Amino acid sequence: MFGLFGKRKSETALDEFIRLVYGDPPPAKRAKLAEAIELARELLMEVVSVREIAITATELNSGPIPYSTHDLAISTALNYFKREEWIPRLSTAQLSARIVVLGWLQEGKVAPLLVQSFEDTLYRLYKR
Repeated sequence: MFGLFGKRKSETALDEFIRLVYGDPPPAKRAKLAEAIELARELLMEVVSVREIAITATELNSGPIPYSTHDLAISTALNYFKREEWIPRLSTAQLSARIVVLGWLQEGKVAPLLVQSFEDTLYRLYKR
């Protein structure tokens, strides 16, 4: 009546991103943190310490994005693949990671838009 009832919370860019990637309504949080850390470590070919990976994965998992375990691993690994200081050391790892992530996509373990972002980012950063 006076805008008091049924007023919807204003949308943020993050809310829109979550709906785009995970649907409306998005699923509940479901990532298994320890497993995601191990998967990210494998994507990074053990170049980055488990301690550093755990810090990043924990921070990402505490946010609002409803990652699956594999999505969290991808997002965590991408955090390092994008850092300028890590690029020279992760050049070989990114090739392997791209293949692994495409396999996860084929198995339905990851959000397709997240995989597209992962692939596009790595292509742009690591192309020769």
